[in-house]
Amino acid sequence: MNSLRAGAHTRRIGVNPSTAHRKLKVLLIEDNPGDARLIREYLSDDAGAAFSLDHAPLLAAGLERLAHGGIDLVLLDLSLPDSPVPETFRRVRDAVPRVPIIVMSGLDDEEFAMQTVKEGAQDYLVKNQVETRLLVHAMRYAIERKRVTEAFERERDLFHMLMDNIPDRVFFKDEQSRFTRINRALAGHFSLPHPRAAVGKTDADFFSAEHAKAALQDERLVMESGEPILGKIERETLPGGAVTWALTSKLPLRNRDGRIEGSFGISRDITALKRIEEELRGANEELARHKSELQKTLGDLQKSHEDLKAAQFQLIQAEKMQSVGRLAAGVAHEVKNPLGILRMGVDYLSQHLNSPDENVALILSDMSEAIRRADGIIHGLLDFSAPHALDTHADDLGVVIEQSLALVRHVIKESNAKVIKELATGLPPVWLDRNKMKQVFVNVFTNACHAMPEGGTLTIRTRSRVLKEAETTHDAGARHAERFRAGETVVIAEVIDTGTGIPDQKLAQIFDPFFTTKETGKGTGLGLTVTKKIVELHGATIDIRNRKEGGTCVTLMFKV
Repeated sequence: MNSLRAGAHTRRIGVNPSTAHRKLKVLLIEDNPGDARLIREYLSDDAGAAFSLDHAPLLAAGLERLAHGGIDLVLLDLSLPDSPVPETFRRVRDAVPRVPIIVMSGLDDEEFAMQTVKEGAQDYLVKNQVETRLLVHAMRYAIERKRVTEAFERERDLFHMLMDNIPDRVFFKDEQSRFTRINRALAGHFSLPHPRAAVGKTDADFFSAEHAKAALQDERLVMESGEPILGKIERETLPGGAVTWALTSKLPLRNRDGRIEGSFGISRDITALKRIEEELRGANEELARHKSELQKTLGDLQKSHEDLKAAQFQLIQAEKMQSVGRLAAGVAHEVKNPLGILRMGVDYLSQHLNSPDENVALILSDMSEAIRRADGIIHGLLDFSAPHALDTHADDLGVVIEQSLALVRHVIKESNAKVIKELATGLPPVWLDRNKMKQVFVNVFTNACHAMPEGGTLTIRTRSRVLKEAETTHDAGARHAERFRAGETVVIAEVIDTGTGIPDQKLAQIFDPFFTTKETGKGTGLGLTVTKKIVELHGATIDIRNRKEGGTCVTLMFKV
Protein backbone atom coordinates (compact mmCIF):
# COMPACT_ATOMS: atom_id res chain seq x y z
CA MET A 1 0.00 0.00 0.00
CA ASN A 2 2.82 2.41 0.88
CA SER A 3 4.91 3.87 -1.93
CA LEU A 4 8.53 2.98 -2.77
CA ARG A 5 8.98 6.11 -4.88
CA ALA A 6 10.88 7.99 -2.17
CA GLY A 7 13.83 5.71 -2.81
CA ALA A 8 13.47 5.63 -6.61
CA HIS A 9 16.07 8.33 -7.21
CA THR A 10 18.76 6.27 -5.46
CA ARG A 11 21.79 5.56 -7.66
CA ARG A 12 21.74 2.13 -9.21
CA ILE A 13 24.90 0.14 -8.81
CA GLY A 14 26.30 -2.70 -10.89
CA VAL A 15 26.72 -6.13 -9.25
CA ASN A 16 28.23 -9.15 -10.96
CA PRO A 17 25.55 -11.63 -11.95
CA SER A 18 25.21 -14.82 -9.93
CA THR A 19 27.26 -17.70 -11.13
CA ALA A 20 24.37 -20.07 -10.41
CA HIS A 21 23.09 -22.24 -13.24
CA ARG A 22 19.64 -20.70 -13.04
CA LYS A 23 18.11 -17.45 -11.91
CA LEU A 24 16.70 -17.30 -8.40
CA LYS A 25 12.90 -17.11 -8.49
CA VAL A 26 11.49 -14.31 -6.32
CA LEU A 27 7.78 -13.94 -5.54
CA LEU A 28 6.61 -10.40 -4.73
CA ILE A 29 3.28 -10.28 -2.90
CA GLU A 30 2.33 -6.62 -3.20
CA ASP A 31 -1.05 -4.97 -3.88
CA ASN A 32 0.38 -1.57 -4.89
CA PRO A 33 1.09 -1.62 -8.67
CA GLY A 34 3.53 1.26 -8.41
CA ASP A 35 5.62 -0.41 -5.70
CA ALA A 36 5.58 -3.62 -7.68
CA ARG A 37 6.76 -1.78 -10.78
CA LEU A 38 9.64 -0.18 -8.87
CA ILE A 39 10.75 -3.52 -7.44
CA ARG A 40 10.74 -4.98 -10.94
CA GLU A 41 12.76 -1.99 -12.16
CA TYR A 42 15.34 -2.43 -9.34
CA LEU A 43 15.81 -6.04 -10.27
CA SER A 44 16.06 -5.34 -14.00
CA ASP A 45 19.44 -3.66 -13.45
CA ASP A 46 22.72 -5.61 -13.59
CA ALA A 47 22.69 -5.96 -9.83
CA GLY A 48 19.42 -7.89 -9.99
CA ALA A 49 20.29 -9.99 -13.03
CA ALA A 50 20.51 -13.10 -10.87
CA PHE A 51 16.83 -12.86 -9.92
CA SER A 52 13.61 -13.58 -11.78
CA LEU A 53 10.50 -11.85 -10.38
CA ASP A 54 6.92 -13.14 -10.14
CA HIS A 55 4.21 -10.83 -8.82
CA ALA A 56 1.02 -11.62 -6.89
CA PRO A 57 -1.28 -8.64 -5.99
CA LEU A 58 -3.10 -10.48 -3.19
CA LEU A 59 -2.16 -13.00 -0.48
CA ALA A 60 -4.49 -15.64 -1.93
CA ALA A 61 -2.78 -15.40 -5.31
CA GLY A 62 0.62 -15.50 -3.61
CA LEU A 63 -0.25 -18.61 -1.64
CA GLU A 64 -1.54 -20.27 -4.79
CA ARG A 65 1.72 -19.51 -6.57
CA LEU A 66 3.74 -20.78 -3.64
CA ALA A 67 1.80 -24.04 -3.72
CA HIS A 68 3.24 -24.72 -7.18
CA GLY A 69 6.79 -24.55 -5.78
CA GLY A 70 10.01 -23.30 -7.35
CA ILE A 71 10.18 -20.07 -5.32
CA ASP A 72 13.56 -19.19 -3.75
CA LEU A 73 12.57 -15.98 -1.92
CA VAL A 74 9.39 -14.12 -0.94
CA LEU A 75 9.13 -10.30 -0.77
CA LEU A 76 6.04 -9.77 1.37
CA ASP A 77 4.00 -6.65 1.99
CA LEU A 78 2.11 -7.18 5.25
CA SER A 79 -0.66 -4.69 4.45
CA LEU A 80 -2.76 -6.68 1.96
CA PRO A 81 -6.48 -6.15 1.39
CA ASP A 82 -7.35 -9.86 1.77
CA SER A 83 -5.43 -10.54 5.03
CA PRO A 84 -5.05 -8.76 8.38
CA VAL A 85 -1.47 -7.65 9.18
CA PRO A 86 -0.89 -9.96 12.20
CA GLU A 87 -1.79 -13.06 10.18
CA THR A 88 -0.19 -12.31 6.81
CA PHE A 89 3.37 -13.28 7.68
CA ARG A 90 2.34 -16.38 9.63
CA ARG A 91 0.24 -17.68 6.74
CA VAL A 92 3.10 -17.30 4.24
CA ARG A 93 5.64 -18.74 6.68
CA ASP A 94 3.45 -21.77 7.39
CA ALA A 95 2.87 -22.31 3.67
CA VAL A 96 6.59 -22.34 2.80
CA PRO A 97 8.59 -22.80 6.02
CA ARG A 98 11.84 -23.46 4.12
CA VAL A 99 11.65 -20.39 1.82
CA PRO A 100 13.28 -17.17 3.15
CA ILE A 101 10.88 -14.22 3.57
CA ILE A 102 11.74 -10.50 3.54
CA VAL A 103 8.98 -8.32 4.99
CA MET A 104 8.49 -4.95 3.26
CA SER A 105 6.43 -2.38 5.10
CA GLY A 106 5.83 1.33 5.14
CA LEU A 107 5.96 1.22 8.93
CA ASP A 108 9.34 2.21 10.35
CA ASP A 109 8.86 0.49 13.71
CA GLU A 110 11.96 -1.15 15.21
CA GLU A 111 10.02 -3.16 17.78
CA PHE A 112 7.60 -4.46 15.16
CA ALA A 113 10.53 -5.31 12.86
CA MET A 114 12.28 -7.28 15.65
CA GLN A 115 9.11 -9.20 16.42
CA THR A 116 8.74 -10.14 12.75
CA VAL A 117 12.33 -11.38 12.56
CA LYS A 118 11.81 -13.42 15.76
CA GLU A 119 8.83 -15.09 14.11
CA GLY A 120 11.03 -16.21 11.24
CA ALA A 121 11.46 -13.36 8.74
CA GLN A 122 14.96 -13.08 7.31
CA ASP A 123 14.80 -9.27 7.11
CA TYR A 124 12.50 -6.27 7.56
CA LEU A 125 12.75 -3.44 5.00
CA VAL A 126 11.05 -0.05 5.19
CA LYS A 127 9.72 0.75 1.74
CA ASN A 128 10.76 4.38 1.54
CA GLN A 129 14.36 3.36 2.43
CA VAL A 130 14.75 0.69 -0.24
CA GLU A 131 17.13 1.09 -3.14
CA THR A 132 18.79 -1.33 -5.54
CA ARG A 133 21.91 -2.03 -3.49
CA LEU A 134 19.96 -2.53 -0.26
CA LEU A 135 17.34 -4.73 -1.87
CA VAL A 136 19.78 -6.97 -3.73
CA HIS A 137 22.02 -7.36 -0.71
CA ALA A 138 19.06 -8.06 1.53
CA MET A 139 17.79 -10.73 -0.87
CA ARG A 140 21.20 -12.41 -1.16
CA TYR A 141 21.77 -12.32 2.59
CA ALA A 142 18.27 -13.62 3.27
CA ILE A 143 18.80 -16.66 1.05
CA GLU A 144 22.23 -17.37 2.55
CA ARG A 145 21.00 -16.80 6.12
CA LYS A 146 18.12 -19.16 5.52
CA ARG A 147 20.52 -21.81 4.18
CA VAL A 148 22.87 -21.38 7.13
CA THR A 149 19.98 -21.34 9.58
CA GLU A 150 18.53 -24.52 8.14
CA ALA A 151 21.95 -26.20 8.24
CA PHE A 152 22.35 -25.11 11.85
CA GLU A 153 18.86 -26.34 12.68
CA ARG A 154 19.63 -29.70 11.06
CA GLU A 155 22.80 -30.00 13.12
CA ARG A 156 20.90 -28.91 16.23
CA ASP A 157 18.15 -31.44 15.56
CA LEU A 158 20.71 -34.19 15.03
CA PHE A 159 22.46 -33.20 18.25
CA HIS A 160 19.18 -33.23 20.17
CA MET A 161 18.22 -36.56 18.61
CA LEU A 162 21.60 -38.00 19.59
CA MET A 163 21.42 -36.63 23.12
CA ASP A 164 17.86 -37.85 23.61
CA ASN A 165 18.28 -41.35 22.16
CA ILE A 166 21.85 -42.55 22.60
CA PRO A 167 21.96 -45.19 25.36
CA ASP A 168 25.42 -44.05 26.48
CA ARG A 169 25.61 -41.28 29.07
CA VAL A 170 26.82 -37.92 27.74
CA PHE A 171 27.75 -34.93 29.91
CA PHE A 172 29.29 -31.46 29.67
CA LYS A 173 30.91 -29.64 32.61
CA ASP A 174 32.34 -26.19 33.34
CA GLU A 175 35.74 -25.40 34.81
CA GLN A 176 34.44 -26.21 38.33
CA SER A 177 33.26 -29.64 37.10
CA ARG A 178 29.63 -28.61 37.43
CA PHE A 179 27.19 -30.14 34.96
CA THR A 180 26.11 -27.73 32.23
CA ARG A 181 24.25 -30.33 30.20
CA ILE A 182 23.54 -34.06 30.27
CA ASN A 183 21.52 -36.37 28.06
CA ARG A 184 18.42 -38.37 28.91
CA ALA A 185 20.36 -41.58 29.54
CA LEU A 186 22.44 -39.95 32.28
CA ALA A 187 19.36 -38.21 33.72
CA GLY A 188 17.70 -41.63 33.97
CA HIS A 189 20.81 -43.02 35.67
CA PHE A 190 20.59 -40.17 38.22
CA SER A 191 16.80 -40.71 38.57
CA LEU A 192 16.16 -37.10 37.48
CA PRO A 193 12.84 -36.06 35.90
CA HIS A 194 14.63 -34.04 33.19
CA PRO A 195 18.26 -33.49 32.09
CA ARG A 196 17.98 -29.80 33.09
CA ALA A 197 17.71 -30.89 36.72
CA ALA A 198 21.43 -31.73 36.73
CA VAL A 199 22.63 -28.25 35.68
CA GLY A 200 24.88 -26.69 38.33
CA LYS A 201 25.37 -29.94 40.25
CA THR A 202 28.49 -32.12 40.53
CA ASP A 203 29.30 -35.81 40.81
CA ALA A 204 29.19 -35.42 44.58
CA ASP A 205 25.41 -34.96 44.31
CA PHE A 206 24.95 -38.34 42.61
CA PHE A 207 27.82 -40.65 43.58
CA SER A 208 29.69 -41.74 46.68
CA ALA A 209 32.37 -39.37 47.94
CA GLU A 210 35.14 -41.75 46.88
CA HIS A 211 34.00 -41.99 43.28
CA ALA A 212 33.17 -38.27 43.07
CA LYS A 213 36.69 -37.41 44.25
CA ALA A 214 38.32 -39.72 41.70
CA ALA A 215 36.14 -38.29 38.89
CA LEU A 216 37.04 -34.72 39.90
CA GLN A 217 40.76 -35.56 39.81
CA ASP A 218 40.39 -37.02 36.31
CA GLU A 219 38.57 -33.93 35.03
CA ARG A 220 41.15 -31.57 36.49
CA LEU A 221 43.90 -33.60 34.85
CA VAL A 222 42.11 -33.41 31.49
CA MET A 223 41.63 -29.64 31.76
CA GLU A 224 45.21 -29.00 32.93
CA SER A 225 46.96 -31.25 30.42
CA GLY A 226 44.59 -30.90 27.50
CA GLU A 227 44.93 -34.66 26.96
CA PRO A 228 41.89 -36.98 26.98
CA ILE A 229 41.34 -39.99 29.20
CA LEU A 230 39.96 -42.75 27.01
CA GLY A 231 38.25 -46.01 27.91
CA LYS A 232 38.71 -45.91 31.69
CA ILE A 233 36.80 -48.62 33.57
CA GLU A 234 35.12 -47.06 36.64
CA ARG A 235 33.35 -48.60 39.58
CA GLU A 236 30.46 -46.27 40.43
CA THR A 237 28.69 -46.34 43.78
CA LEU A 238 25.32 -44.55 43.91
CA PRO A 239 24.05 -42.92 47.12
CA GLY A 240 21.66 -45.83 47.70
CA GLY A 241 24.61 -48.24 47.72
CA ALA A 242 24.01 -49.73 44.27
CA VAL A 243 27.22 -50.47 42.39
CA THR A 244 27.53 -50.07 38.63
CA TRP A 245 30.44 -50.26 36.22
CA ALA A 246 31.12 -47.83 33.37
CA LEU A 247 33.57 -47.43 30.50
CA THR A 248 34.24 -43.68 30.49
CA SER A 249 36.12 -41.29 28.21
CA LYS A 250 36.72 -37.65 29.20
CA LEU A 251 38.01 -34.87 26.94
CA PRO A 252 38.83 -31.16 27.28
CA LEU A 253 36.01 -28.76 26.25
CA ARG A 254 37.42 -25.84 24.25
CA ASN A 255 35.77 -22.60 23.12
CA ARG A 256 36.17 -21.09 19.65
CA ASP A 257 39.50 -19.57 20.64
CA GLY A 258 40.84 -22.97 21.70
CA ARG A 259 40.86 -22.14 25.40
CA ILE A 260 39.79 -24.97 27.69
CA GLU A 261 36.66 -23.98 29.57
CA GLY A 262 35.52 -27.31 30.93
CA SER A 263 35.29 -30.96 30.06
CA PHE A 264 32.90 -33.37 28.41
CA GLY A 265 32.64 -37.09 28.15
CA ILE A 266 30.70 -40.20 27.38
CA SER A 267 30.16 -43.17 29.64
CA ARG A 268 28.85 -46.63 28.74
CA ASP A 269 27.22 -48.91 31.27
CA ILE A 270 29.16 -52.19 31.34
CA THR A 271 27.62 -53.58 34.51
CA ALA A 272 26.13 -56.53 32.64
CA LEU A 273 29.51 -57.26 31.03
CA LYS A 274 31.24 -57.13 34.42
CA ARG A 275 28.70 -59.58 35.82
CA ILE A 276 29.34 -61.90 32.89
CA GLU A 277 33.07 -61.48 33.51
CA GLU A 278 32.60 -62.42 37.16
CA GLU A 279 30.51 -65.42 36.15
CA LEU A 280 33.22 -66.45 33.68
CA ARG A 281 35.86 -66.02 36.36
CA GLY A 282 33.85 -68.28 38.65
CA ALA A 283 33.41 -70.79 35.85
CA ASN A 284 37.15 -70.69 35.16
CA GLU A 285 37.89 -71.30 38.80
CA GLU A 286 35.52 -74.24 38.73
CA LEU A 287 37.25 -75.56 35.63
CA ALA A 288 40.62 -75.03 37.29
CA ARG A 289 39.52 -77.24 40.18
CA HIS A 290 38.91 -80.04 37.71
CA LYS A 291 41.95 -79.25 35.60
CA SER A 292 44.11 -82.05 36.96
CA GLU A 293 41.46 -84.68 36.31
CA LEU A 294 40.71 -83.34 32.83
CA GLN A 295 44.40 -83.22 31.95
CA LYS A 296 44.85 -86.77 33.16
CA THR A 297 41.88 -87.95 31.10
CA LEU A 298 43.19 -86.13 28.05
CA GLY A 299 46.65 -87.55 28.63
CA ASP A 300 45.25 -91.07 28.87
CA LEU A 301 43.30 -90.57 25.64
CA GLN A 302 46.35 -89.20 23.85
CA LYS A 303 48.48 -92.03 25.17
CA SER A 304 45.92 -94.61 24.03
CA HIS A 305 45.80 -92.94 20.64
CA GLU A 306 49.58 -92.97 20.33
CA ASP A 307 49.72 -96.59 21.50
CA LEU A 308 47.16 -97.55 18.88
CA LYS A 309 49.12 -95.77 16.16
CA ALA A 310 52.34 -97.41 17.35
CA ALA A 311 50.70 -100.85 17.41
CA GLN A 312 49.39 -100.35 13.87
CA PHE A 313 52.83 -99.28 12.68
CA GLN A 314 54.47 -102.17 14.49
CA LEU A 315 52.14 -104.66 12.83
CA ILE A 316 52.89 -103.18 9.42
CA GLN A 317 56.63 -103.18 10.09
CA ALA A 318 56.55 -106.70 11.52
CA GLU A 319 54.66 -108.05 8.52
CA LYS A 320 57.03 -106.25 6.21
CA MET A 321 60.11 -107.63 7.94
CA GLN A 322 58.62 -111.11 8.13
CA SER A 323 57.90 -111.03 4.38
CA VAL A 324 61.42 -109.83 3.68
CA GLY A 325 62.73 -112.59 5.97
CA ARG A 326 60.84 -115.30 4.10
CA LEU A 327 62.09 -113.94 0.79
CA ALA A 328 65.64 -113.70 2.14
CA ALA A 329 65.54 -117.30 3.40
CA GLY A 330 64.38 -118.54 0.01
CA VAL A 331 66.97 -116.56 -1.90
CA ALA A 332 69.78 -117.59 0.48
CA HIS A 333 68.84 -121.27 0.21
CA GLU A 334 68.74 -121.20 -3.60
CA VAL A 335 72.00 -119.26 -3.95
CA LYS A 336 74.09 -120.90 -1.21
CA ASN A 337 74.76 -124.22 -2.93
CA PRO A 338 75.67 -122.80 -6.39
CA LEU A 339 77.89 -120.28 -4.63
CA GLY A 340 79.70 -123.08 -2.81
CA ILE A 341 80.35 -124.87 -6.09
CA LEU A 342 81.72 -121.66 -7.63
CA ARG A 343 84.04 -121.15 -4.67
CA MET A 344 85.43 -124.70 -4.92
CA GLY A 345 85.90 -124.27 -8.67
CA VAL A 346 87.80 -121.02 -8.24
CA ASP A 347 89.95 -122.56 -5.48
CA TYR A 348 90.76 -125.55 -7.69
CA LEU A 349 91.71 -123.39 -10.67
CA SER A 350 93.86 -121.16 -8.47
CA GLN A 351 95.86 -124.17 -7.28
CA HIS A 352 96.22 -126.14 -10.54
CA LEU A 353 96.03 -123.65 -13.38
CA ASN A 354 99.44 -122.51 -14.49
CA SER A 355 99.20 -119.85 -17.18
CA PRO A 356 101.87 -117.57 -18.58
CA ASP A 357 99.20 -114.80 -18.66
CA GLU A 358 99.58 -112.93 -15.36
CA ASN A 359 96.02 -111.56 -15.69
CA VAL A 360 94.59 -115.04 -15.10
CA ALA A 361 95.75 -114.99 -11.49
CA LEU A 362 94.33 -111.51 -10.95
CA ILE A 363 90.98 -112.52 -12.44
CA LEU A 364 90.78 -115.59 -10.23
CA SER A 365 91.64 -113.46 -7.20
CA ASP A 366 88.84 -110.98 -8.07
CA MET A 367 86.41 -113.84 -8.56
CA SER A 368 87.35 -115.30 -5.19
CA GLU A 369 86.82 -111.91 -3.48
CA ALA A 370 83.45 -111.49 -5.21
CA ILE A 371 82.37 -114.99 -4.08
CA ARG A 372 83.51 -114.13 -0.53
CA ARG A 373 81.39 -110.97 -0.51
CA ALA A 374 78.40 -112.82 -1.94
CA ASP A 375 78.84 -115.48 0.71
CA GLY A 376 78.83 -112.75 3.36
CA ILE A 377 75.54 -111.45 2.03
CA ILE A 378 74.05 -114.98 2.05
CA HIS A 379 75.11 -115.49 5.67
CA GLY A 380 73.62 -112.11 6.54
CA LEU A 381 70.33 -113.11 4.94
CA LEU A 382 70.34 -116.39 6.84
CA ASP A 383 71.09 -114.59 10.12
CA PHE A 384 68.18 -112.21 9.44
CA SER A 385 65.65 -114.86 8.40
CA ALA A 386 66.55 -117.70 10.79
CA PRO A 387 64.51 -118.20 14.01
CA HIS A 388 67.67 -117.67 16.08
CA ALA A 389 67.21 -119.71 19.19
CA LEU A 390 69.09 -117.84 21.92
CA ASP A 391 71.34 -119.37 24.51
CA THR A 392 70.88 -116.68 27.19
CA HIS A 393 72.60 -116.42 30.54
CA ALA A 394 72.86 -113.70 33.19
CA ASP A 395 75.96 -111.90 32.02
CA ASP A 396 77.98 -108.74 32.63
CA LEU A 397 77.39 -106.32 29.76
CA GLY A 398 80.76 -104.64 30.43
CA VAL A 399 82.62 -107.90 29.80
CA VAL A 400 80.74 -108.41 26.52
CA ILE A 401 81.72 -104.91 25.43
CA GLU A 402 85.39 -105.44 26.31
CA GLN A 403 85.47 -108.69 24.32
CA SER A 404 83.77 -107.01 21.37
CA LEU A 405 86.32 -104.18 21.39
CA ALA A 406 89.10 -106.77 21.25
CA LEU A 407 87.55 -108.23 18.09
CA VAL A 408 87.67 -104.89 16.27
CA ARG A 409 91.12 -103.72 17.34
CA HIS A 410 92.38 -103.76 13.77
CA VAL A 411 89.40 -101.70 12.53
CA ILE A 412 89.92 -99.13 15.31
CA LYS A 413 93.61 -98.94 14.48
CA GLU A 414 92.98 -98.46 10.75
CA SER A 415 90.57 -95.58 11.42
CA ASN A 416 93.00 -93.99 13.89
CA ALA A 417 90.15 -93.67 16.41
CA LYS A 418 90.64 -92.88 20.08
CA VAL A 419 88.56 -95.10 22.41
CA ILE A 420 87.11 -93.72 25.65
CA LYS A 421 85.48 -96.25 27.97
CA GLU A 422 83.06 -95.07 30.68
CA LEU A 423 81.86 -98.47 31.82
CA ALA A 424 79.97 -98.39 35.12
CA THR A 425 80.98 -100.91 37.79
CA GLY A 426 78.52 -103.00 39.72
CA LEU A 427 75.94 -103.11 36.95
CA PRO A 428 73.16 -105.67 37.48
CA PRO A 429 73.56 -108.73 35.21
CA VAL A 430 71.63 -108.87 31.94
CA TRP A 431 70.16 -111.98 30.33
CA LEU A 432 71.77 -112.32 26.93
CA ASP A 433 73.37 -114.62 24.39
CA ARG A 434 77.02 -113.53 24.64
CA ASN A 435 78.06 -114.52 21.12
CA LYS A 436 75.11 -112.91 19.41
CA MET A 437 75.43 -109.74 21.53
CA LYS A 438 79.14 -109.55 20.62
CA GLN A 439 77.99 -109.64 16.99
CA VAL A 440 75.80 -106.61 17.73
CA PHE A 441 78.58 -104.56 19.34
CA VAL A 442 81.13 -105.55 16.71
CA ASN A 443 78.78 -104.27 14.01
CA VAL A 444 78.07 -101.03 15.90
CA PHE A 445 81.78 -100.39 16.63
CA THR A 446 82.71 -101.13 13.02
CA ASN A 447 80.09 -98.71 11.67
CA ALA A 448 81.34 -96.02 14.06
CA CYS A 449 84.95 -96.46 12.90
CA HIS A 450 83.94 -96.41 9.23
CA ALA A 451 82.15 -93.07 9.92
CA MET A 452 85.48 -91.62 11.14
CA PRO A 453 87.93 -92.38 8.29
CA GLU A 454 90.16 -89.45 9.28
CA GLY A 455 90.16 -90.36 12.97
CA GLY A 456 87.94 -89.33 15.85
CA THR A 457 86.73 -90.40 19.25
CA LEU A 458 84.73 -93.55 20.01
CA THR A 459 83.06 -93.36 23.43
CA ILE A 460 81.41 -96.38 25.04
CA ARG A 461 79.33 -95.66 28.12
CA THR A 462 77.19 -97.92 30.35
CA ARG A 463 74.88 -97.19 33.25
CA SER A 464 71.74 -98.44 34.97
CA ARG A 465 68.71 -96.47 36.07
CA VAL A 466 64.95 -96.59 36.69
CA LEU A 467 62.72 -95.78 33.73
CA LYS A 468 60.35 -92.80 33.76
CA GLU A 469 56.89 -92.76 32.21
CA ALA A 470 57.99 -90.68 29.22
CA GLU A 471 60.71 -93.23 28.36
CA THR A 472 58.44 -96.29 28.14
CA THR A 473 58.24 -96.39 24.36
CA HIS A 474 58.07 -99.54 22.29
CA ASP A 475 60.45 -100.10 19.42
CA ALA A 476 58.42 -99.67 16.22
CA GLY A 477 58.36 -102.84 14.16
CA ALA A 478 59.75 -105.02 16.94
CA ARG A 479 57.68 -108.21 17.07
CA HIS A 480 59.67 -109.87 19.85
CA ALA A 481 60.71 -106.96 22.06
CA GLU A 482 58.83 -106.69 25.32
CA ARG A 483 57.37 -103.42 26.43
CA PHE A 484 59.31 -101.41 28.96
CA ARG A 485 57.34 -100.04 31.89
CA ALA A 486 57.83 -97.09 34.21
CA GLY A 487 59.66 -98.02 37.41
CA GLU A 488 61.68 -100.87 35.86
CA THR A 489 65.46 -100.96 36.19
CA VAL A 490 67.31 -101.08 32.89
CA VAL A 491 70.94 -101.26 31.79
CA ILE A 492 71.88 -98.81 29.04
CA ALA A 493 74.84 -98.91 26.69
CA GLU A 494 75.73 -95.89 24.54
CA VAL A 495 78.18 -95.92 21.63
CA ILE A 496 79.08 -92.38 20.56
CA ASP A 497 81.23 -91.38 17.60
CA THR A 498 82.40 -88.04 16.24
CA GLY A 499 82.00 -89.04 12.62
CA THR A 500 79.99 -87.74 9.71
CA GLY A 501 76.58 -88.74 11.05
CA ILE A 502 73.60 -90.01 9.03
CA PRO A 503 71.58 -87.74 6.71
CA ASP A 504 68.33 -86.89 8.49
CA GLN A 505 66.21 -87.97 5.54
CA LYS A 506 67.79 -91.46 5.69
CA LEU A 507 67.51 -92.11 9.45
CA ALA A 508 64.15 -93.83 9.04
CA GLN A 509 65.65 -96.36 6.57
CA ILE A 510 68.81 -97.48 8.35
CA PHE A 511 67.28 -100.77 9.59
CA ASP A 512 65.80 -101.68 6.18
CA PRO A 513 67.45 -104.69 4.48
CA PHE A 514 70.12 -103.80 1.88
CA PHE A 515 70.03 -100.09 2.79
CA THR A 516 73.48 -98.64 3.39
CA THR A 517 75.15 -95.24 3.44
CA LYS A 518 78.53 -96.74 2.62
CA GLU A 519 80.15 -96.74 -0.80
CA THR A 520 79.34 -99.54 -3.22
CA GLY A 521 81.28 -102.69 -2.33
CA LYS A 522 81.96 -101.58 1.28
CA GLY A 523 78.76 -102.75 2.87
CA THR A 524 76.02 -105.34 2.34
CA GLY A 525 73.20 -103.26 3.86
CA LEU A 526 72.35 -106.11 6.24
CA GLY A 527 74.52 -105.30 9.27
CA LEU A 528 72.03 -103.07 11.11
CA THR A 529 69.10 -105.20 9.95
CA VAL A 530 70.62 -108.27 11.64
CA THR A 531 71.70 -106.19 14.63
CA LYS A 532 68.15 -104.99 15.19
CA LYS A 533 66.83 -108.53 14.87
CA ILE A 534 69.26 -109.84 17.52
CA VAL A 535 68.41 -106.93 19.87
CA GLU A 536 64.70 -107.63 19.45
CA LEU A 537 65.20 -111.31 20.29
CA HIS A 538 66.76 -110.19 23.59
CA GLY A 539 63.66 -108.09 24.42
CA ALA A 540 65.86 -105.00 24.20
CA THR A 541 65.74 -101.81 22.11
CA ILE A 542 68.19 -100.03 19.86
CA ASP A 543 67.99 -96.34 18.93
CA ILE A 544 70.29 -94.43 16.56
CA ARG A 545 70.28 -90.64 16.51
CA ASN A 546 72.48 -87.85 15.18
CA ARG A 547 74.17 -85.66 17.79
CA LYS A 548 74.03 -81.85 17.72
CA GLU A 549 77.79 -81.82 18.25
CA GLY A 550 78.28 -84.10 15.22
CA GLY A 551 78.41 -87.83 14.81
CA THR A 552 75.89 -90.38 16.04
CA CYS A 553 74.80 -91.98 19.28
CA VAL A 554 73.65 -95.62 19.36
CA THR A 555 71.65 -96.46 22.51
CA LEU A 556 70.88 -100.04 23.55
CA MET A 557 68.55 -100.63 26.49
CA PHE A 558 68.23 -104.01 28.27
CA LYS A 559 65.87 -105.26 30.92
CA VAL A 560 67.41 -106.52 34.12
